[in-house]
Amino acid sequence: MTTTYYGITETAIGSLLVAGEGRRLVAVKFAVDEKRLSRALEELHRELHGAFELVRNESKVAGLKKQVRDYLAGKRTHFEVDLELSWVTPFRREVLLACAAVPRGQVATYADLARRVGSPNAARAVGNTMRTNPIPIVIPCHRIVGSSGSLTGFGGGLDVKARLLQLEGARIA
Repeated sequence: MTTTYYGITETAIGSLLVAGEGRRLVAVKFAVDEKRLSRALEELHRELHGAFELVRNESKVAGLKKQVRDYLAGKRTHFEVDLELSWVTPFRREVLLACAAVPRGQVATYADLARRVGSPNAARAVGNTMRTNPIPIVIPCHRIVGSSGSLTGFGGGLDVKARLLQLEGARIA
């Protein structure tokens, strides 16, 4: 088990838990404040399949938190981080990296991502991967929409998904 650090930060879309160290980003979790922290840490430990010991240290994640805050405030257009995906399956890693390659201001469908990773019949598996994305916002699962172009599920809520797309200048149905 690898130690990773976390902290909580207030952003334009609410409080977020950010986990990593230096440039290495492990997780971003929505709606985590002091009151919800204990439960959120249990969920995160489970979501990360126990691969990390989570230790609170605000200073070790200060730079990561600032990048996320600045992005959500419209002061930054990209992230300078190293995505920590060593613990995910090869298929999920491919899907997450394909999602990360969707340009700012554009959207793709679950079927588009399935085709991009060479599994054209795996749109549902892609959707499940997006549902369990450990690093939302940075791995921009908010840019993934339904086949009709409609906004579909998002861990931060559909209103946040719409706000993120609007912030990035994406045209949505």
